[in-house]
Amino acid sequence: MDTTSAYHWPWDVLGIAANADERTVRRAYARLLKQQRPDEDAEAFQRLRYAYESALQMVNAGAAGGVTTDVSAHARMPQSVPIPDATPETVQVSLPMPEPTSPSSGFAQASPAVRRREPDAFESAVQLWQDFVTQRDKLESRRSLQDLFSHVVNIQTRDELEWQALVHCLNEDASATLRMNLSAVLGWRDNAAHLRRRNVAIATLALDRVFADEDYNALQLRFTNAIALLEGPQLPLASGAHALLRAGVRTEMEQLLTALGRYHPNVVRLRLDSEKVEFWTRCLTFRVGAGRLFGPTLALSAWCGLLFASASMNLNGDRWLDQWTPVQLAVLLATLMVTLVTSAAITVLLSEPQQQRLRALRSIGWLRYGWIPLWLGATAGALCDAGNERLSSVAMATLGVCTIWAALIYGWPRIRQLAILAAVGAIGFGFVGHWLSTDLRAWPMPFAHGVLFAFYFSFAQQEWHGWFARRPRAAWFGVAMWFAGFVALIVLLLQREERSTQFAWALFTVMAAMGGVLATTRWNDLRRAVPAFFRGYVHLVWLAIAVSRPDIIACVSAGLMSVWIIDGIKQRRGSRGAVG
Repeated sequence: MDTTSAYHWPWDVLGIAANADERTVRRAYARLLKQQRPDEDAEAFQRLRYAYESALQMVNAGAAGGVTTDVSAHARMPQSVPIPDATPETVQVSLPMPEPTSPSSGFAQASPAVRRREPDAFESAVQLWQDFVTQRDKLESRRSLQDLFSHVVNIQTRDELEWQALVHCLNEDASATLRMNLSAVLGWRDNAAHLRRRNVAIATLALDRVFADEDYNALQLRFTNAIALLEGPQLPLASGAHALLRAGVRTEMEQLLTALGRYHPNVVRLRLDSEKVEFWTRCLTFRVGAGRLFGPTLALSAWCGLLFASASMNLNGDRWLDQWTPVQLAVLLATLMVTLVTSAAITVLLSEPQQQRLRALRSIGWLRYGWIPLWLGATAGALCDAGNERLSSVAMATLGVCTIWAALIYGWPRIRQLAILAAVGAIGFGFVGHWLSTDLRAWPMPFAHGVLFAFYFSFAQQEWHGWFARRPRAAWFGVAMWFAGFVALIVLLLQREERSTQFAWALFTVMAAMGGVLATTRWNDLRRAVPAFFRGYVHLVWLAIAVSRPDIIACVSAGLMSVWIIDGIKQRRGSRGAVG
């Protein structure tokens, strides 16, 4: 065999072919020794050293096991008769009796026969194990391991075979199932003293890995939910403490971390991420206050309550806080109470199976994305009929419902991130400037639109972008509709009529949401193009123009998105041409 196999010990460790000579083995060892110093990684050095010694022994044994033949003699070659399904130890060899030249000469005068050296225990064990590990269908079978060791009747060969199996457990590609099956078949948990006497360093390393797999499997069966959290993506500290408040998970995590610290340190060292173990230990001691737990929920609930209260006010009155009546205050408090109770029930009281069913429910298409057309339709309708107080009230209530809907589907984002994206969607795109110039009493509308734009940008936009990327025909249709809308936007804004401007802003509402779906918007590239010293001034100038001249901002934003869409089309064509 001329190539290195991942299943062949020790050639995979040395990185050489299995038919290498002694010189190649020594060179490979010297090269790897420079990379694995014993003072830096004792385990890796021990493994490398044993692989080097094993390779030398195998090379020397192979060189000594050749067959010598006297070519000048015309002796009859011996014929070996193998026993079916026998191991190398149970093979019987029958040699023909050469005819003596005289009664007194016996075998001394016979023609020289081929002298064949029987394979020793080490060679037989190496060959047996290498043959076994190449059969991938048997590696995960405990019955195959039992058959392998039960067929070996020679005690020395069996000991060598057991040692080869133990050393194989050090390989990174060896599965946990194989390690556990070996331990169960050979009884390493109760009887491993003979392995440690042979080489305490190698045996300790291998057995620690084997026992870590067994202990981890037992812990996974006992602490299913806690292990799922421990191996999942790392969350912020407050979110981790929040996740532990679900029924039963906190107690289960406490028991798991106690077991890991007291009885199974090797599981943490060899199977788990120690940083995640430390993180969840901090989560257990983290004091979750009401502000950290319900801060985002409280802020968004108050905002939705404000929208509902404003929508319930007298249609002919101003929508300011000094115009509120007890009815508006009751609407605000009722919204706060309902949303906080709902959030607590979803995030704290539900068990893990119920959480899984809830996640499956959130993945349903119309529930996950149904709020988007409702949001865009309500905003566009309010923009098309500015001054109609009844329509504005309906639109405010609709946007409040969409905000709670999106939060229940995607979760409550960080307040800082939500505030920045909401400000960009409301002020940076010019909606605040347009609404203040047309209907000052509907001041909550642009900010409600900005909050929903923040949810859309944070969660749904990339999902829709991927959906269009997988469907070229739908993407081309969307691009065609985009440029038709862009032309209509410019024409409507140039007419400078109130009705045309209303329709233009309703169209721009949809275009601003679709821009990031049809192409990757690169607002951050524009920001990085400005020197850091001037970025703050550029932002102030942009906001000032967005408030005073929102029509210019709408045209500039739509133009930039059109450039990015065209650039995306060029890149896709270039990639297809390169592939072709």
